[in-house]
Amino acid sequence: MIRDNKLEQENRITKWIYHTIPFAVLFLLWEVLARVFHQPYILPPFSDVAASALSLSLADDLAITLAFSLLGLLITLLAGLPLGLVIQRSNKAKWALDPFFWFLLFALGIGTTSITPILILLFGLTQLAVLVQSIIVPIIVVALISGYGLTLLAVRLGFLMCLSYQFIGEMIFGITIGGIGSQFSWFIDLHIVDMMYAIMLLMGFTGLFIDRVLIKCVGYLIKKKGSGGEIAYGDHQ
Repeated sequence: MIRDNKLEQENRITKWIYHTIPFAVLFLLWEVLARVFHQPYILPPFSDVAASALSLSLADDLAITLAFSLLGLLITLLAGLPLGLVIQRSNKAKWALDPFFWFLLFALGIGTTSITPILILLFGLTQLAVLVQSIIVPIIVVALISGYGLTLLAVRLGFLMCLSYQFIGEMIFGITIGGIGSQFSWFIDLHIVDMMYAIMLLMGFTGLFIDRVLIKCVGYLIKKKGSGGEIAYGDHQ
């Protein structure tokens, strides 16, 4: 028993080292290239970007974006997973819904921003309008992927899309609703490059952290259910 625990601990350390290597290489190359070429308005040093990312100036806006992204994910899962279950269990439902959902994806996937004026007329320049825009496509994607039996992958992609659409919506709607996306748009206009990269860094690590939490939580629920489903990307019996 003690030997098994020791082996498990060693495996965790090894996995952590392998997880760290790509990040260390990327950030080291970033720092070196930035120092060599010395073009801070194109590629500021990683150390400067990290310092900006660790400041508390973006904390409130990041919290707004994450809160509405997680709310969007909750709504997406409550709507998308039951639809996926219906598709998975009924051939008739699959025949009816699968092509229809793909049609909606092709139609709305490239035209989501085109419905922004309609949402503004309905809800005004509010977070509600951004929230509605951020869940339309994710619900369809979650329904389709979970309908293929890939529940965890559906949840992970659902969060990625909710976060991305929330961010884009905040950029479109602007500073009136707050959020990290509106700050990013503002920094683009002012060409404050280090803060732009800082937001990208924050979004990357925050999204990665929540993704790891989702893997553990949803993977545990799938195992507990014991009726089949995928743990990461494939099926298990």
